[in-house]
Amino acid sequence: MKPSLSFIITRPNGRTFRFKLSVFLAKIIFGGSLFLVAVLITSMVANVKLMTHYHQTKHVAHEQEVQADVIRILTQEVESLRQLMEDLIKKEEAIRQDLGQPKYRRLSNRRKINRKATRFVNNYPKDKQDVFIIHKISSELDYLKRNLLVVERNMRRHVDVFDQYLAWFDETPSIWPIYGYVRSGYGWRTHPLKRSKQFHKGIDIPAWIGAPVQATADGFVEFSGWGGGYGWIVVLSHKFGYKTIYAHLSEIEVKSGRKVFKGQIIGKIGNSGLSTGPHVHYEVRQRRKALEPSIYLDLDLFTAVSKLW
Repeated sequence: MKPSLSFIITRPNGRTFRFKLSVFLAKIIFGGSLFLVAVLITSMVANVKLMTHYHQTKHVAHEQEVQADVIRILTQEVESLRQLMEDLIKKEEAIRQDLGQPKYRRLSNRRKINRKATRFVNNYPKDKQDVFIIHKISSELDYLKRNLLVVERNMRRHVDVFDQYLAWFDETPSIWPIYGYVRSGYGWRTHPLKRSKQFHKGIDIPAWIGAPVQATADGFVEFSGWGGGYGWIVVLSHKFGYKTIYAHLSEIEVKSGRKVFKGQIIGKIGNSGLSTGPHVHYEVRQRRKALEPSIYLDLDLFTAVSKLW
């Protein structure tokens, strides 16, 4: 006789139910129940892990989207910087030529300004096969930084050169001794008193007696006093061997050896010496050679850079 298990179930009304279950079948039922519980627990654990993985994947995808947006913006900014850098190189070279440094004065063709910009573009990093785009951006930024440092160094030199030019320009005759018009110009003429043909070494600017006469450049008073036919005269000494002469004055406001500045009053219009009327006789000389003074009236800095120095 096979072993079996008996089960008695009693209901509240007193009725009872009795049934038998073989041990083998009971084991199968018990084992199946355990299996179902294990499957249920495993399924719950798997669902929890799947949900966690899903949220992690979603978070990573969001971060990747954010990173992609950042990389896209960085790429656009780097491209914008590249274009600005190219324009800056062109402007730096244009400034270099406008400043007229000797080795650049020979560049007669303005298209040569584009040479540095072309070299900058040709040497720009072009590794489009780089899998990591952040490496490409990094190399481009490094290239831009190196070129920016070069441009900055060059611009500092240009500023130093420009400051030097300003200092030189202050000591170069560039304004009218007194504003008006030229009555008698530079060159051969018949002397109004001697009636003989003579070379007029300066220009005559008429004005009323007592009108102020100003220095046309920074310099030192080389001589002030009576100059014979020049009458009362002031001679100023400037840089580059320049001298300016102001003659036929009625009064002198400076003494020999004194420092004077461009625009400073040095005397007053007069009619002294060999003169036919109140005016200032103005001369510009360089190393004893009389020059055409009209060139030095209303002279600007860049004209002085390109033609005088």
